[in-house]
Amino acid sequence: MSADDLGELIALTAAEVDERPWLPLGDDPGVTQKLLWQSGNVRLGLMRIDPGSVNPVHTHATAQHHILVTQGSATMVGKKMSAGGYVYVPPGVPHGVTDVGPDGVTFFYTYRPITADDTAEAEQHGRHPAVSDAEAAVAF
Repeated sequence: MSADDLGELIALTAAEVDERPWLPLGDDPGVTQKLLWQSGNVRLGLMRIDPGSVNPVHTHATAQHHILVTQGSATMVGKKMSAGGYVYVPPGVPHGVTDVGPDGVTFFYTYRPITADDTAEAEQHGRHPAVSDAEAAVAF
């Protein structure tokens, strides 16, 4: 995986995903990630938060997240989430991960900044840029 995976075919078996290292995310103890794909500032990966740890509340003014919980449980945006739960966080919305369950929590996430081009195109069609991105994800 390079700093820009756009246009590169990537197909990882479960064993290959497991082999990727969990890397610290910022300075928060017990918060790690496996980056699976990246192009510029757009990232897709897995995040793991150990029991007793938190991902403190923070805000991305110009980026959005899609989150799918794959294992464990935690509170996200004020709601207890467990395996199979989904969260969409639009730009500018405070979010964090707290009350992590006894087995920790692991989730697949996307991080996608909204660019000026996204905003201009969406306004042209009378939509918020995040809506255009969500429609594209559903079309996939």
